[in-house]
Amino acid sequence: METKLIFFDIDGTLLDEETFCVPTSTQQAIAKAQANGHLCFINTGRPISTIDKVITDIPFDGYICGCGTYIEYQGKPIFHVEIPAEKQKLVIEKSYECHIDTVLEGRNGVYFPHKTFHPFVGGVEQRYIEQKFPVFKYNQHDIVPFDKYASWYDEHSDVDTFKEALQKDFDFIQRDVDFLEIIPLGYSKATGIQMIADYLNIPVENAISIGDSTNDLPMLEFTKESVAMGNSNPLLFDVVTFITTDIRDNGIENALKHFKII
Repeated sequence: METKLIFFDIDGTLLDEETFCVPTSTQQAIAKAQANGHLCFINTGRPISTIDKVITDIPFDGYICGCGTYIEYQGKPIFHVEIPAEKQKLVIEKSYECHIDTVLEGRNGVYFPHKTFHPFVGGVEQRYIEQKFPVFKYNQHDIVPFDKYASWYDEHSDVDTFKEALQKDFDFIQRDVDFLEIIPLGYSKATGIQMIADYLNIPVENAISIGDSTNDLPMLEFTKESVAMGNSNPLLFDVVTFITTDIRDNGIENALKHFKII
C-alpha cells in the first residue's frame, strides 16, 4: 500500500470545541493509520506555541502551524517565516487606530492587547493561560515577533480601513461575522502540504486533508482527496470529495475507513 500523507485540522476536527477533548475513536484511528504505514500531520491555523497537550500527546509525524508559516517533521523544525518588523509594527498600529482586537501569534508565544474589548478574545486569553501556553501582552507602540494574527471587531471598529492598510501584504480569511484570520501572502495550509510532500519526496497526490472551517479551504481544494467533518461550515461540503460524520460521531474513524487507511 502506498504511503498516504494525512493532514488534520485541530479545532472542530480533532478537538471537540466544547469539551476540548479528542474522541477516543479519533485517537485509535490515527494510531491504526500510522501502524499501517501512513504519516499523520497536524495542519492548523494555530501557532506551534498554542497546541493543546491532548493533541501533542498523540504522536503525530509532524506539524504545519500558522497556516503554513511554521513546519516541523518528527520534532525538527524544517521551515519558519516571520512577518518583518516594519509590517509587525504596522499591524499593531492599525489594530489600535481602527479599534480591532488583534491577537498576534508566533512560534514562541501569543500576544494579546493590553486591554481587550471583545468578549471572545478575553475568553481565549483565559483558556490559553489555563493551558499554560506562553501568553504575553502588548501595547500600541510595542514590536513583538509573530507569524500571523487574528482579529475581532465590533460596531465601533473601522474594519475597511484596517483591511485597506494591510491587504498588500496579507490574506484575510473571514472566519465569522466579527472574526478575521490573517496570514502573510503566499502561505496557507496548502503551501504547507506541498512543502511536506517535497521534503519527504512523496507525491502530493498521496495527500488527504481533513477539516471543518473556512481556513481549511486551501488544503481541501488542494489535495486530491479531502474530507469535511459532518459538523463543518456548510461552505465546505461542495468542495470536498467526502463528507464524514460529526466529530462526536466517529467522524475521523469513518473518514479513514472510507479511504481504506484503516
